[in-house]
Amino acid sequence: MTVIGISAPAAARFDVVGVGVNAVDHLCSVDTFPTFDSKQTLAAYDCQPGGQVATALVALQRWGCRTLYVGTFGDGPLAELSRRSLADEGIDVSRAPGRRGVANQTAVILVDRASGARTILMHRPSALTLRPDELDRDLVTAGRVLHLDGYDADAAYTAATWARAAGMPVVVDVDTGVASVERLLAITDAVILSREFACNLTGTADADAALAALVATTRAPLVAITLGAAGVIATTAAGTLRVPGYAVQSVDTTGAGDIFRAGFIYGLLRDWSLERTLRFANATAALKCTKLGGRPGIPTVAAAEAMTG
Repeated sequence: MTVIGISAPAAARFDVVGVGVNAVDHLCSVDTFPTFDSKQTLAAYDCQPGGQVATALVALQRWGCRTLYVGTFGDGPLAELSRRSLADEGIDVSRAPGRRGVANQTAVILVDRASGARTILMHRPSALTLRPDELDRDLVTAGRVLHLDGYDADAAYTAATWARAAGMPVVVDVDTGVASVERLLAITDAVILSREFACNLTGTADADAALAALVATTRAPLVAITLGAAGVIATTAAGTLRVPGYAVQSVDTTGAGDIFRAGFIYGLLRDWSLERTLRFANATAALKCTKLGGRPGIPTVAAAEAMTG
């Protein structure tokens, strides 16, 4: 995507360095949303490793990229499950610190069986926060792309500053609960936000108005808003591009945004055109939604490219 002002270095130790959270998701599929003071039987249940940056790295690693994860793990069986799930994929977690006596980040995710829409109840102890002094500058800048979620606000800002100085493009996946969002977005190359978060952040219910506000405030080479099943709208110096989504029978939307960003980074690494990249990212996110959880539905590159035609 050199043509829009974003390019990754040709070679580095890693393709993608990810700084952000990992989690363990308790996926609870329900026929009806529960009400207060009630009891009901789950339609399905599964426990899976997750987390925004962690899941994006899993997808990229499966697609042949070399990835490094920088983030904290808690203590106990769930933390071990989360760490092992990344290491077993081939992701380098050797520099990810653990917090003794601290629970790992977890989430209870209620998935509507009819639509695949989900509601997330997240718990992250403050002791899991990654501090800037725990970062290794040489390691953070040892990749072609830096991917952040911003939950550890000061560490994320430090990492992004280092990456920019090293000529590494910065991609972010920020959402509700992230502090100092504007500060991080101001030094991000690819600002990709969900419609809900973009509208909340800019104070408008209209996606086009939210996009225009983000373009004006971030001055990033690429600003995009994901629209769920409707696809994505993106603005660069060349103009605005709308790329429709792909229709699937949605089982669960958990992780769709994580995989969309992985798809975007994959296209960035290969210097694809913006349109081809966004079509690929839409396809990866759509195919993910056909399975329960963030990682089981990660498609192959071939399957996603077949969907794009």
